[in-house]
Amino acid sequence: MRRILICVLLAIASSRLLASEYPTNALSSLADLTRRGQLPQLMQAANSLLANDKLAPADHGLALIYLGYAYQQQGDFTKATANYEKALTLINRDGQHSPDYAAALAAMATVYAQIGQFDTAKHVLLRSVHLFENENDHDGAAMAWNDLATVAVQQHSRREAHKDMAHSNAEQQLAGDMAAGELAAITTTEGGIAELDRDPNAAIQDYQHALELWKQTNQDQQQRTAWLYVLLGGAYLEAGDISDAREMAGRGVALLEATSGSQTPRYFAAQIIYAKVLDASGAHVEASRLRKEAQAGMNTGTDRQRAQSEISVSALR
Repeated sequence: MRRILICVLLAIASSRLLASEYPTNALSSLADLTRRGQLPQLMQAANSLLANDKLAPADHGLALIYLGYAYQQQGDFTKATANYEKALTLINRDGQHSPDYAAALAAMATVYAQIGQFDTAKHVLLRSVHLFENENDHDGAAMAWNDLATVAVQQHSRREAHKDMAHSNAEQQLAGDMAAGELAAITTTEGGIAELDRDPNAAIQDYQHALELWKQTNQDQQQRTAWLYVLLGGAYLEAGDISDAREMAGRGVALLEATSGSQTPRYFAAQIIYAKVLDASGAHVEASRLRKEAQAGMNTGTDRQRAQSEISVSALR
């Protein structure tokens, strides 16, 4: 059965990365552009595909998800939400694509988490979990519970994060062999929970393991790799290893800029982390410059405020 495998890396800046395999070349191309972090090309390709009036409703909905993802990565949350909501009206119109619909819900939930509407994000994710469980889709349920755990990490809720991760682990056991990319996303969340537990050494091990898992996918995972380097830098900083913290965070920031540019919410979040590392290393002037650049970039996006709208009825059905 064709489905979307959506791996979440929320941590400090929420972002959802799609890794999909389809028999349709056009949709496969969108998946490839997403993995590479080539956002302008992704938007152009998605819009071109959506102009094709011969697309089946489910394919049309999937293309809308990719377009919504591209807008989300650029910080245009209003357009991201609009595309996700359009996708929800199309994907399961024939009643044969419930897992894809559940994954689309999970994708939209990350927007609400990213703009700070955590209760709405959790509501949508729980709806996604329910749909996956009704389909006995244990892989999907494991990932949705993992998404809930990452939201709990964002809220600094240790108890809820551990509870949600326990549900994810239980679904993993029922699923059997999960893909390396899915395991990498889950291991990344476990690293965030370890940081909540104030165990930076465990977090370092989790993030390093996640990097190894991404390499096993044999796919271009530059954005995932870049963000994990940033997370590793933050964990090394908490462990008091300033040298490795600077190397890892600096590598991640450079790779993010090379893949998706320097004007995305995730890049700004990475700059904030790198600035903390630079401060700890004594490079206060450079740290101050980076911090100001990142904060200015975050403040110029008015969509964060404009997207504070109520969730649509289509997302709750």
